Amino acid sequence: MFTFRSTTIAFFILLLTVNVLALAGFHVPFFLPLLLIGIYLFVSVTMSFFIRSGYHMKVNCRAKTNEKILSVTFDDGPDKELTPLMLDALKEIKIPVTFFCIGKKIRGNEDILQRMDAEGHLIGTHSYSHSNWFDLFSPKRMRNELLQSSRLVFETTGKNPLLFRPPYGVINPMLKRALRGTGFHVIGFSNRAWDTTSRNEDVILKRLQKNLKPGDIIVLHDTIAVNIEVIKKFTEYLHQSGYRIVSLDRLLNINAYEG
Repeated sequence: MFTFRSTTIAFFILLLTVNVLALAGFHVPFFLPLLLIGIYLFVSVTMSFFIRSGYHMKVNCRAKTNEKILSVTFDDGPDKELTPLMLDALKEIKIPVTFFCIGKKIRGNEDILQRMDAEGHLIGTHSYSHSNWFDLFSPKRMRNELLQSSRLVFETTGKNPLLFRPPYGVINPMLKRALRGTGFHVIGFSNRAWDTTSRNEDVILKRLQKNLKPGDIIVLHDTIAVNIEVIKKFTEYLHQSGYRIVSLDRLLNINAYEG
């Protein structure tokens, strides 16, 4: 299986073989070890951006089911202005979603998280800072961010979240080490609209509808204004197509909170 572990083993076997051949007197181009190291680093870094690959660790990206059900998730909130409007829309169309919240945005917006919880939505953590440099943090610093964000959710709602989505959907060896023993369910996605690259409602809708499959985990952002109309129209499209939106814990058969 193509994973970080199998790639690392293969890399060291090749590197050892090259060194043995060189010591045995065979002509080995001087750049070959450097080339192998470069390929190894390139593959490992590149695969960090493909959360569905399972290269660094297994991630919950979809459910294995033939039933026409899926879940909708929102990242990067809470936003003081837009998230309440999104909650209004969700209340109108009567669907449960999961909000992956950035810890530093919780302070001052505790009422929004309490409303999320009261209206039947799940709350997960999306790190504390969502820093551009998060993927270069040490495992200890990553772990502290996860626990700090989780603690804020608990202080606000009385529930200790077990759902975690990595910032930018990136998985690397440092994050894998940071997650050991925490009990978090790492949540990815199987259907994304790239709504951060286009604020056009029709474009986002078409991207969501393309290649839609049972068991999908949809990712959107409650910090983008057009998504308020997008979720209404997308929900209508799903109903017409025979799909049902269910909560993430129901879709994956996991616990969203501790205890």
